Amino acid sequence: MAKIIVSGATGLLGRALFTHLTPNHQVIGLGFSRAQPPVIKVDLFDKEAISTLFATHQPDFFIHSAAERNPDKFDNDPEQSIQFNCAVTEHIAKCCAQFNCKLIFISTDYVFDGRNPPYAEDAKTNPLNLYGQSKARSEALLQAHYPSAAIVRIPVLYGEVGYLGESAVTVIAEQLQKGATRFDNECQRFPTDTADIANALADAIATLGAELEGIYHLSAKERLTKLDMAKAMAPLLGLDASTLSAAATDTITSATRPLDCALKDTRLGAQGIEIKSDFAKRIAAVLTPHLSQ
Repeated sequence: MAKIIVSGATGLLGRALFTHLTPNHQVIGLGFSRAQPPVIKVDLFDKEAISTLFATHQPDFFIHSAAERNPDKFDNDPEQSIQFNCAVTEHIAKCCAQFNCKLIFISTDYVFDGRNPPYAEDAKTNPLNLYGQSKARSEALLQAHYPSAAIVRIPVLYGEVGYLGESAVTVIAEQLQKGATRFDNECQRFPTDTADIANALADAIATLGAELEGIYHLSAKERLTKLDMAKAMAPLLGLDASTLSAAATDTITSATRPLDCALKDTRLGAQGIEIKSDFAKRIAAVLTPHLSQ
């Protein structure tokens, strides 16, 4: 049993990590605006508070899943978002080094420009938006100064949500409910269930332990556009999928998105750790609790 701190434990991925790791590990969840016991409320900008957490709990692993993940929000407050994604990560890395704790940093497929997929772990990064740039900057810092850290790149996520607008995938169902019929059919996405990410990381910790370091790619394999996802969700909402069509451009978002950031896994799969899931079945399970309300 390892002692694991999970930042962002009230967020979409953090909740899944907290839930799926707790049965076999001592998990300490950190949150802020939505933190309720047993999750500890802490401001990740408070360096002294973070250092005290490390000194008090002496964790074996720190999974840093807290981040500003919405690329469009970077346009509204770029300085705050970049500081949250970069400066906070640097201080956590320093604490991990000081207390001999393995850092697992959650990154993104948006560190790539989407022009030459699939991308292996050693592919050159070239992010198109500020969100991707902030993650690429953090990755470069870790590789240069904290090479023992594990960097895990993941694609767009969905999973158990408090409300449909909480994830970039389930928000499509909300848009359908409001009458939207046209969706982007150009950008290729690989929507991945947070439960699958959590289980894969649990397997990686159990299999590799202290040897977990460097860059890893973790993603579902199904290639879907927003239109594809909308068509999979439509029947669940009592809608006719045949009435949905491609939008000329994706007008819902403002930040530039890469067209295809397919992640090629050459490392975790070799350890028998990979994600195999059926999007249509998984999204039905995620949406069902919200459709009965």
